[in-house]
Amino acid sequence: MELQSVWGWQPALYLFLGGMGAGAFIMAAILYLKDRERNARIVCVSMWAAAISLIVGLLLLLMELVTPLRGLLMWQSFSHFTSWMTYGAWGAFGAIAAFGVSALFATPKVAAWLTGKCSWYAQHEHGVRKVFAVAGIVLGAFVAFYTGMLLMTAGSVPFWDTLLLPVLFTVSAFDTGVALVEVVAIALAKKEAIDHGTKRFMEKCVVVLVVLEVVVLAAFLGSMLLADASTPVGAAAAASAGMFVSGQLAVWFWGLVAVLGLALPLAMAVKGLLAKEEPAGSDAKAAAADAKPAVDVPTLVGAAGALVGGCALRFLVLAAGIHADVVADTIMKMIG
Repeated sequence: MELQSVWGWQPALYLFLGGMGAGAFIMAAILYLKDRERNARIVCVSMWAAAISLIVGLLLLLMELVTPLRGLLMWQSFSHFTSWMTYGAWGAFGAIAAFGVSALFATPKVAAWLTGKCSWYAQHEHGVRKVFAVAGIVLGAFVAFYTGMLLMTAGSVPFWDTLLLPVLFTVSAFDTGVALVEVVAIALAKKEAIDHGTKRFMEKCVVVLVVLEVVVLAAFLGSMLLADASTPVGAAAAASAGMFVSGQLAVWFWGLVAVLGLALPLAMAVKGLLAKEEPAGSDAKAAAADAKPAVDVPTLVGAAGALVGGCALRFLVLAAGIHADVVADTIMKMIG
């Protein structure tokens, strides 16, 4: 079976980076709303990482154009309010703005300058940041969902033509977003130890999201495998899903997505949740406080697995997008 070749690697990376960036901002914003004083550096760096991921993803999508200068015409996408392209363009633009402003407000030097120059902002800083955080959560969720809608509305690809695909990409975006924030937290651990409560909260999020992703992924592939193979559309859908389960993409799917992207992060998160915290005031904990923070290897391994699996999922879904003979299917329905 020939793999899909119309869409290249740039859209696949956009689907990953855009979704991951959206999920990372949502996680960072939630951490801020839970306790604005705790893990301030993690929130700041994660918000910058989220904004940069989305911007880079969109630039990669523009690179897919046959003539890169045609990207200058994308402003037209903002004016056709009956198209998902329009919704996506406005959503991405709004998300970049919300992510960027939130990241600026979270940057200590910028915040200090603003509070020193503007007394109103100094009095309402938390309220302003809260508004942008909530707006960013909403826009981030939309961007994550839109990454799936972009494929769903492509047309003539039965494997993509299901609402389960944007749902799958949304859950995966949240999962990879949490993973990115975990990586940021580990990278900053030398300067600011990860709060135990925050760590456990993210581990709980990983468990819930991985289980949910497994359910949605099973429903997605199952619905495709059970499609009516007697029709061109159904046959194309079943063939695409077959590539994942037992065909030419099976090794990559089971190895990178199922094992690395789902099983490994779940196992590491459960391991972290089951680990016992040192009693408060214990000699071991006091010594640990004075010592150089150790790298949280299980969390890092789980987060890395989630990122690899989430990226691989997008590439494999794109590769398995077999086009169906829609004209033949329509004629068969008319004859039948």
